[in-house]
Amino acid sequence: MDPTLYRAAVEGNVQLMKTDVEVGCQVTPQGNTILHLAALYGHFDLAREVLTVSPALLCRQNKKNETALHVAAKEGHTEVVRLLLSGAVGEAKETLMRMTDDNGDTTLHKAVRKQHVDAVRVLVKEDPECEFPANKAGETPLYLAAESGFYDALVEILESCKTPTYAGPCHRTALHAAIIHRREECVKLLWKWNRSLCEEADKWGWNSLHYAVKLGLKEIVADMLSWKTSLGYCPAGSEDDWTTLFTLQPMN
Repeated sequence: MDPTLYRAAVEGNVQLMKTDVEVGCQVTPQGNTILHLAALYGHFDLAREVLTVSPALLCRQNKKNETALHVAAKEGHTEVVRLLLSGAVGEAKETLMRMTDDNGDTTLHKAVRKQHVDAVRVLVKEDPECEFPANKAGETPLYLAAESGFYDALVEILESCKTPTYAGPCHRTALHAAIIHRREECVKLLWKWNRSLCEEADKWGWNSLHYAVKLGLKEIVADMLSWKTSLGYCPAGSEDDWTTLFTLQPMN
């Protein structure tokens, strides 16, 4: 990218867009276009001008396969997120929102991981039909929110998305993550949303109740057992390496 153009992008200089400078094909060593840079630094006016001159940049990916929308969501520049979404309609918007980077992250993964609740709110309302599947690490946005205790994001996803997926690594669910990391507020919300999550076992054969017992989360254990007493008889583990709920020792 021409140094003058790069400097203008970093500074948000809209006047450069009114000259004869060709911006569509110029990129940084990282593969970032001027739209990526406008998204990175939150320059709304510059991003708007770029979209007017070179709308094709909206879906252009850098060397990490990130679009400008990925970058804006990661940085929490919500107004730029809105602007970029307004640049696509119908199937084009759906495609843009569901594009993934090298890690398999969607824009919602980015916003949740960086805990930008306003960006999360915009993204889930724009594409409520999306299940928001797992990235290459097996993490869904719902799982990431539960794991980190990002309660507000959890609320937005559960209220706006019709059928969000909740998987995590090692066959764990978002409820596993919330319990293991002692995010009790998130546990209560997930429990209210889908109680049957507590019956799903991870790759080691442990369900959410087993972890709640092990961690001494008495209130959560009581709620689960009052919902389904038979959960208490589910073995933890598999094959020759298993135990029962009644022999698990709470951690100090």
